[in-house]
Amino acid sequence: MKISIIGGGSWGTTIALHLFELNNTISVWEYGKERVRSINKNHVNDLLPIKRIPDLITFTNKLSDVLDDPEMIILAVPSHTMRGVCKKINRHKILSNPIIVNLSKGLEPETHKRLSEVITETFTFPYQGMVALSGPSHAEEVCENLPTLLVAASKNVKIAKKVQSIFMTERLRIYYSKDIIGVELGGALKNVIAIAAGICKGVGFGDNSIAALIIRGAAEIMRIAEKMGADPTTISGLSGIGDLIVTATSRHSRNQFVGKEIGKGKILEEVLANMEMVAEGVITAKSAHQLSIDNNVEMPIINAIYRVLFEDEDPIETVDMLMTRDPKEE
Repeated sequence: MKISIIGGGSWGTTIALHLFELNNTISVWEYGKERVRSINKNHVNDLLPIKRIPDLITFTNKLSDVLDDPEMIILAVPSHTMRGVCKKINRHKILSNPIIVNLSKGLEPETHKRLSEVITETFTFPYQGMVALSGPSHAEEVCENLPTLLVAASKNVKIAKKVQSIFMTERLRIYYSKDIIGVELGGALKNVIAIAAGICKGVGFGDNSIAALIIRGAAEIMRIAEKMGADPTTISGLSGIGDLIVTATSRHSRNQFVGKEIGKGKILEEVLANMEMVAEGVITAKSAHQLSIDNNVEMPIINAIYRVLFEDEDPIETVDMLMTRDPKEE
């Protein structure tokens, strides 16, 4: 299969390697000219554990180089750039009726829309269907062929099953789902809760605090997901609690790292300035806060993280406030 990957960061490159090993023809577009030059020269991506990138995987800065009638287009760009990148793709004449797969997890900052909504609003060329591929999956581990489970979600179950068959191996197991709303919201909002988990670590709280935070954060995600039309049980699965656990606890988590540094007393701008990769939870916190207001859904943890990040609220005082809310039934 001829596959174009849009975004050559850690996850885009990992999926490129995975699909290449399954005998697909892979080309990757990456915005960063220096990264493309480095990969083509050294055959490694410095965002990943050392693993040679085969010569037959093409990395380029020119979109036209990767949009010559692909059978699948995989999107792996930051959420805040999704619409702009999709507009650029849409300018090209694509007649191959590809499958669209989105790997990114987040919400559009200005509209607070899910990324599948952004993509389907933007693409006007014919395509078979839109699939969100999500779940607990750090690129560093998938790249090393460690067992990982994901969910392929689409309103079109036939297309979700097709993506399942294309991606699945004995080390990368894929489930399918028709609840793309729940899968996307779980993947986006868990990043905000992961920042909260990092803050707890940064201020010196223990495992009890993290466990409570994860499960109460999952309850918030479940409430807003149901209000927005998702099946709340989706949040109990891989793309919800599964992804939340790994993002809130793993040493690979960029969002947890941001929270931990803030918990130690650093300011947000200082933390972000020293990061090469995007922590989606920072951007998503604004959208999640607004979704809470717009849908009249109680989301105390997510709203507290919004205040810590953007209104300079003290992290420890915020935790004390959450702990002293009115007693209630679980």
